[in-house]
Formats: sequence, structure tokens, C-alpha cells
Amino acid sequence: MEMNQRKRRDRKEIIIQAFSSQFARTARLSFLLMLPLLFLLSITPSLVSAQGIEPPDHHFTTRFLRTGVEGTSYINNSCQYLHYQWGPGRAEPGTVVLPIMFHSITKPGRTPQENTAITAEYSAAIVRNAKNLGFETITTDELIQFLKYNAPIPPRSMIFIVDDRRLGVVEDHFMPVLEENDWTVTLAYITGVATDAEWEHLAKLDATGRIDVQAHGFLHNGSTYITEFTPGDVIEQEIKAPIHLIQEHLGSRPLAFIWPGGNFTSRAVNLAVDSGYQVGFTAYSRGPLMFNWIPLGEAERAMLNPLMVLPRAWSTAAYVNLEEAAAISGQYMDFLENNKITELLYYYNECSGIVPDDPNFPSHKME
Repeated sequence: MEMNQRKRRDRKEIIIQAFSSQFARTARLSFLLMLPLLFLLSITPSLVSAQGIEPPDHHFTTRFLRTGVEGTSYINNSCQYLHYQWGPGRAEPGTVVLPIMFHSITKPGRTPQENTAITAEYSAAIVRNAKNLGFETITTDELIQFLKYNAPIPPRSMIFIVDDRRLGVVEDHFMPVLEENDWTVTLAYITGVATDAEWEHLAKLDATGRIDVQAHGFLHNGSTYITEFTPGDVIEQEIKAPIHLIQEHLGSRPLAFIWPGGNFTSRAVNLAVDSGYQVGFTAYSRGPLMFNWIPLGEAERAMLNPLMVLPRAWSTAAYVNLEEAAAISGQYMDFLENNKITELLYYYNECSGIVPDDPNFPSHKME
């Protein structure tokens, strides 16, 4: 009896706080206007102890998504999602991450010759816009902790990913920016053709703490792109071989697999997961990432594993994509606040404030 009464008091307090926060934010109600609501909650336990509440409908969309792209969740357990979303010590509501894919950056005054290349001037403009909008870089590991557990990261985060073997681009165009802003860059590296001298060069850059090397295939050429017709041994080499090489030369295990050429299949996705990769990146530009919300097209949704087919903005459109990401973040923040009461009602009635323990991010009741 005493435990049930304490549980009702806990539920009542959290709902009162949620209602107060919601009304104060949207309607600016005075304390006097809140008194009838507080009195009603104090004498009507049924308001906060309803049974059989349906799981909250967590379907967020935005006009910034292209036709055919849908925000996709990856945590199916509602109690686990709510625990990570609203528990203490988590990322701020509306936290957003924009992965940006880079290839070539031309020298000042030169015109790009490839559709994936940008000018030095435009690269500098991307950096200025990112700083003005309040974006900070994160590493692959920080991204994984955020996506899986809603671990705290900067509310507006980005992850620079330089594809292929472009150490000159990294040194000439990124390192000065990284040092100035205390940022990092992720290298999606092709490992099978790297020379000993190249690995030594990578090791020196890695020692700065500014680079984060991840796998981008073993050979990554026209005969090894991953399709339904690629031989199994070729796919296995492209996915598995980089793990040992990166560990051997840099002393760390790659956590992300950046799909060579942007190609992937269900078989390859499953193999990447079995090989220990925790996230994968495509070459599709779909939008920014948020906790339990990944914008995916039909091809990626068919893989049934959103974390292994994450989208990336192209550097050629990154200036605008950063502004869109900031706008989506604001929209999502409003969405979360508008649904907070419903979600907390469900959590405190159906989940009992408890979710299964996770050794990487220990569970505890929300405070």
C-alpha cells in the first residue's frame, strides 16, 4: 500500500512538472491560473494512474525531407526509448547531428573538376556558417553513444567525413581549422592500397588527436563495389580486412563502415554487423540525425537496420544543409515538448520507471 502511494506521488509530481513546463512555455500562464490544475491533480489520482495507456505515437516529420524520405526509429521498446529520451544525464531535447561527406577541395582560385569537389572558398564558408550556427564536431564513438543511448553531445553537432585517401586535403584544408576550433575530422580510409609510408603519415596525424580513422573498404574499386552480384569473398574482404589493418597500424578498432561508392546490400549489412561495426554511412543525402530518428529512403529502410545506413550531406550543399539541420532541430524540440506529457504518462504507468540494464549505460529510474 505504502509503495503504491509513493508511486502515485511520484507520477503526480512528474506530471505536474510536465504540465507546468508545457503551459509556461506555450501560454505563459501565471501561477494563479495553474492553481486549479494543481488542485485537480491532487484530488484525482485517476488522472495520473490510468491503466492500459497506448504507447506514444512518436512520428515526427518535417517539410525539409524530400519525397520518399521518412524519419525512421530504431529502438522498438517504448520504455527503453523513453528512459533514454527523458532520463537524467542525456542529450538536450532536439540535439541534432549532421554528417558531411567531403572529397576534393581545390586550391584557392581554382574551379572544381569533379561533382564531389568544392572550392577552398566554399569550404571556408561552410566552416563560418557552422560556427555562426553553433555547430561543433564529434567523433564516431561520440555519435554512436548518442544514437544508442542519447548520451550528451553538443546540441548542434556535425561529423566531417573525408572519403578515400586524401591526406593532402586533411593537412591543407582541415588541420588548421581543427586546431583553431578544437574540432576533429573522420577519415573514411581505403586500407588495402595504403603504403607503409602512408600508414606512418596517418599515425602522425592520429597522434594529434584530431583525426578519427574508420573503414571505407579494402580496395574500393570498380570490381569490388558491393552489389547483389559481387562474390561473397570480395564482400568479406572489403568489410573485414580493414579491421585488422587499422588496428595494426593505429591501435584502434574501426567502429564505422563507410560503404564504398555508397553501395550496400542486406547480406553486406548483416556481415558488417557480425564483424563488429556499430554504424555505417551511405552516400545518400537525406537529412540530419537525431536520437531514435534517422531520415531514410526506401532503399535504406529495406535493410531493416537504420544505424548501418546513415545518410550524409554532400559538401557541395553543406552550407544549406547546416541551416536545414538547425531548423529541423528546432522543430523536433517543439515536437518533443508537445509530446512530453503523454510520453511521461505512459512511462510512469506502463514502465514502472524501470528498463533492462545496459552495461554500457547503466539504467536507473528517472528523477
